[in-house]
Amino acid sequence: MLRYHGPWRITVLGKDTDFEQRVLVRGRYGTRVLPGCAGASLVVDEDSWTLALEHLAPGRLWRPNLRTTPGPLTDRDGTPCQVVTSNDCHRSGKPLDYANLVLRLERLDTASDTPGTPAGPARSPGLRIRY
Repeated sequence: MLRYHGPWRITVLGKDTDFEQRVLVRGRYGTRVLPGCAGASLVVDEDSWTLALEHLAPGRLWRPNLRTTPGPLTDRDGTPCQVVTSNDCHRSGKPLDYANLVLRLERLDTASDTPGTPAGPARSPGLRIRY
């Protein structure tokens, strides 16, 4: 589970698995579900919230993905961004770092940065990751 603070946009960049995928966002105002379909997007604006990724194996319940890997915080046209990848379960012959689901998170409140100074990871206190 990853923890974030403040407003972010979550966008599903891609899915490469037969299992259904979903993104769960839990915060003070309840749980929201983003389907794991390329192009799906959700804006979250809460002081503190968590992100979890799950898959649905045939005939089973929703299960947490085996591995969720947050990438480094980067600058995309002045907006702090992060790519998060996830592997739903391990199968024989599949690399351990295989990404079944890929998300991009974009920080939305960069207006507080000093004009003329590029926003970047070092200036974005909004990302806190807890494993």
